Amino acid sequence: MPTLVKDLLAWLRKTDAHPLIASTAFHYDFEFIHPFSDGNGRMGRLWQTLILGRWQPMLAWLPVETVIRQRQQDYYAHLARADASADCSGFIEFILAAIADSLREAIVREAPVETPVQTPVENEDQKQRSRPWPLPPMRERTPDQIVSLLQQQPELTLAEVASAIGRSLRTVERAAAKLQADGKLRYTGPKKGGHWEVLTRPRP
Repeated sequence: MPTLVKDLLAWLRKTDAHPLIASTAFHYDFEFIHPFSDGNGRMGRLWQTLILGRWQPMLAWLPVETVIRQRQQDYYAHLARADASADCSGFIEFILAAIADSLREAIVREAPVETPVQTPVENEDQKQRSRPWPLPPMRERTPDQIVSLLQQQPELTLAEVASAIGRSLRTVERAAAKLQADGKLRYTGPKKGGHWEVLTRPRP
């Protein structure tokens, strides 16, 4: 058993397969080896999430465990067929389709909604008391709102950004992680007392 796991990890380090394919194949092989008496499925799905997250940080916010939650019956059926045929290609196609569907759903949830909003009239004193930082335009995409706000107030925390633009903290954290992965945003200094830096061009 230790040798099988060691060989699987060595394959992962050396493979030239695309991370989507490699992570899914690793997921299947880990479950096929079955190194633990319990929890092999959860560990296999966690490993795939870790592999995908190292490739594209934003995928760490879309764990494989969540992706298959509504597809568990099909998930186990594809595993069984792969075991019976000694061919995991069907399982790989199933997982990739599930990830694609989940990403499409996430994109739809994040799409800006152009709904007319009536804003009560405030005088300047009321605005200063109720909003300590300028609010970006409401119809901007979440990443654009984050960049616009942090250009003006780089000392803000992500929680403060979420409050300012009316998004959930998790949504803002996902968007900020994607901006950092794309080289458009970085955090400088200690966790407490540091600040955000909006990059005009991707990091080398």
